[in-house]
Amino acid sequence: MSVALSSRARVGLIVPPNNTVNEAEWAAFMPPGVSFHCARFHLNPASRSSEEIATLKQGLAGACGLLAEADLDAIAFGCTAPSAINPRRDMETWMQAITKQPCVTAAAAVVDALVALGVRRAALLSPFSGALTEHEASFMRGEGLEIVATHSLGHQTYAPGRKLAIHLIPPKDVAAHAMGLDLQAAEALILSGTNLVTMEMIAELEAALGLPVVSSNQATLWSTLRKARIDDRLPLGRLFAVA
Repeated sequence: MSVALSSRARVGLIVPPNNTVNEAEWAAFMPPGVSFHCARFHLNPASRSSEEIATLKQGLAGACGLLAEADLDAIAFGCTAPSAINPRRDMETWMQAITKQPCVTAAAAVVDALVALGVRRAALLSPFSGALTEHEASFMRGEGLEIVATHSLGHQTYAPGRKLAIHLIPPKDVAAHAMGLDLQAAEALILSGTNLVTMEMIAELEAALGLPVVSSNQATLWSTLRKARIDDRLPLGRLFAVA
């Protein structure tokens, strides 16, 4: 094994306490010479009211501060729904003020990925409740996208001590739900949720659907690497081929 683990870049990732997928998927696809370093914090999963956002930021600020001490090239907040706050640059800018390093949020990365792909109309598949899926859809509409279809798998969101099963959903089941969507008006499919296993099937699902597929973890990795000036074209669908 080469000792030059960070010869090209070091990136950071902040995830909720129960998230086990984001780190694993990034580890499976991280380019050579790029290391990534993680932090966790208790979050408020709703993050819609001003009080909820303030609670979220209190914990996130601590995680940002700890990772900043590692002198990283970019830092990502790997949680889609809590970062779905308009305008999408606000939370990234707030994080950057703390870390003095380029920052990414999952929700902003998904929108940025769709923009890079030239997509204006997309379908959204989420593992969460209908209400939380609509929260994400509303955020995306606020960023100028048209969400032409949504589908929710109905799982609960994070809370301290709550046992969730999103990470146990087989990729083949996610693909089956995607194949069952009415995508006639869609130019792309969004697979939301950083604790949902998606990255291994993106290329195959794109071939089956004939559309770009953007997942939270894929888009966040893409945005983080690009901000760290790493432009490798990874085998993760059309997104990594366009920019």
